[in-house]
Amino acid sequence: MEDIYLDKNENPFNIPEKIRKEFIKYIKEANFNRYPEKGLPELLNKLAGLTGFSSENLIAANGSDELLDMLIEHADGDIIISSPTFEMYSFYARNYGHRAIDIPLRPDFSINADEILKHKEAKLIVICSPNNPTGNLIDRSSMEKILDSGIATLLDNAYYEFSGEDYTDLLAKYKNLIILRTFSKAYSLAGMRIGYGIGNVEFISELRKLQAPFYMNILSAKIAEIMVDNYGLIGENIKYIVKERDRVYNEIKEMAYPSSANFLLLKKDLYAYMEERGIHIRKLPLLKDKSRITIGTEKENNRVIDAIKEYVKK
Repeated sequence: MEDIYLDKNENPFNIPEKIRKEFIKYIKEANFNRYPEKGLPELLNKLAGLTGFSSENLIAANGSDELLDMLIEHADGDIIISSPTFEMYSFYARNYGHRAIDIPLRPDFSINADEILKHKEAKLIVICSPNNPTGNLIDRSSMEKILDSGIATLLDNAYYEFSGEDYTDLLAKYKNLIILRTFSKAYSLAGMRIGYGIGNVEFISELRKLQAPFYMNILSAKIAEIMVDNYGLIGENIKYIVKERDRVYNEIKEMAYPSSANFLLLKKDLYAYMEERGIHIRKLPLLKDKSRITIGTEKENNRVIDAIKEYVKK
């Protein structure tokens, strides 16, 4: 039986054929000898249409990781994270010699806002919602409590499309908030490295000053534009993944936590067990007794359900 890869929270679907054809047509006509247009105005205009924000509130990048890197590098002081969460936050902090203060999530994976607010000297607070690897949303009241501190706050919203929770209304009230999103998950473009941020005009303007004039290649920019134009097709895949996520959870709920993302956190470390069955899942160094599994196609998910039910039976 062929191995299946459910370890990186990738979209199980490749890009739709209609989008592929339009992209290939562009490649045939593209001027590869020319630099991209400075500032990528066309992509930012498309993102403005998608998000409802002005292009001045938006910044695009080579994956949201690039924006994470920039924001953490220039934080100029302590960074607060809440483990278990995306490991790259502490990775970037270490790279730039910043202290990453870890205020762990509570046992129910809720954020400990009161404890975070004790660290008034912090320069950047990083919140992931839906959180990776736990899959839960961070409640809005805790988010607002943290934002009221005035400390720059980065909300990593990579799994937004699967969650049904949009935090962008908070941007009207909080100039210290920036929200990062990606084309890697819902848009099936992990291989193209495209991300973007939404924030206050001044915040975004300062961030743009840190970017090179030609920071994204023309192919990544163009396929992102085409994807936005064809959001209806992407939306169908998102609905499928959400439906499958809920189905898988209901089948194995004794072994999984509920999720608002495109993955489930498993209550046991099933990495070795699943590897033996050709199912590659994520081992979690920070949660040694747990593991994470991405939602795949119905066929892939059925193999997961059968394997986990067999484990429970044993």
